[in-house]
Amino acid sequence: MTVASCEPLQPPAAKVQDIVNPAAAGARLPRLVSLPGGGVLMSWVEPLANGHTLKFSVFRGGRWVRQGEVARGSDWFINWSDFPSVVAIDKSFWVAHWLIKQTGGRTYDYDIAMSISTDAGATWSTPKPPHRDKSAGEHGFAAIFPVDGDAGIIWLEGGTDHSAHPTESGNFTLRYRRIHHDGNIDAEQVLDDNTCTCCWPTVAVTLAGPVAAWRSRTDDEIRDHRVARMRDGKWSAPVPLGAEGWEIAGCPVNGPMLAARGMQVVAVWFTAEDNRPRVRAAFSSDGGQSFDKPVEVDEAGPSGRVGVAWSDDRTAIISWITAADAVTKKSSLALRKLFVDGTTGPIQRTVEISNGRDAGVPQLIADGSGLILAWTGAAPDHGIHTVFVPLDTLAR
Repeated sequence: MTVASCEPLQPPAAKVQDIVNPAAAGARLPRLVSLPGGGVLMSWVEPLANGHTLKFSVFRGGRWVRQGEVARGSDWFINWSDFPSVVAIDKSFWVAHWLIKQTGGRTYDYDIAMSISTDAGATWSTPKPPHRDKSAGEHGFAAIFPVDGDAGIIWLEGGTDHSAHPTESGNFTLRYRRIHHDGNIDAEQVLDDNTCTCCWPTVAVTLAGPVAAWRSRTDDEIRDHRVARMRDGKWSAPVPLGAEGWEIAGCPVNGPMLAARGMQVVAVWFTAEDNRPRVRAAFSSDGGQSFDKPVEVDEAGPSGRVGVAWSDDRTAIISWITAADAVTKKSSLALRKLFVDGTTGPIQRTVEISNGRDAGVPQLIADGSGLILAWTGAAPDHGIHTVFVPLDTLAR
């Protein structure tokens, strides 16, 4: 197995329990979010004879208690790294999004479709785009989150009609709007006027408000991460996260993840500056204003695609796809404890997983006494795999 010289990859030690989920054969692109009041909401995409459908199910008390469908269509844009979501803002107000190809457009000309439910997913509003821009280009990589009882959405925009918020021609931008229960949407705000083109952004909500992280970009192709905080409805100026100085003339398709617990935030990300692929993490104790020195999570050439969840006030759990084993040639979905004092537990493999695009972006979420992991199975059959990992089986 390919390992760092001082951090041997541990043999599987965590007890992994398969969860039979309701997704049909051929389903792809799972997304996991927490439900207010407890439980987990999983959404996914299923193929139809003439298109696709976005479905969801609620996992509570160790079983799937209800299922639903948000939308279906024959013109959807389906991509392993940019995929739909269903997010519960509160017990009744839910927001969903999916992606629709632009008629007659190029491969990556597509728009976001957004719909709201005020009855916990029983019915859904007529979809509409959150973005004002209607020009040919990419509108996607959306993240939906709570904002003072309403919902917020950020997304990457690669269109050209930026008359309301002009930017340098050709740049991708990161934008935000607030969504109200009646479907009205506030004016756009631009968080960053030059971003990486296809690394998914992330948002976590602290007691002081939302914190966003994303892979930015400079004119000389430095593609490091940045962080911004929302206060009183406005986003702060972006500040660096990690600041590795990774120069790469193309998108690595590897976004960051954040998780919040009170005023604590943990950030996890992938970088490969100086040809050193690795997963890094850092803590903030002040709601995302500042972060501690980064901790190296895996320096043994991992693929990345990170996840993160808090297990208690001083412990975060990080997931990612490792490098391929030197003998089996298989990558693993690994877990590692990270403590707020900067120390770490051992790296623990859970299951073997493809490190190709067919695995999508594995999902990690805390649920009661354990963690739930979800990912897309290998091509061509796909299917969604879900497992439960008891926290007491994770080594310190």
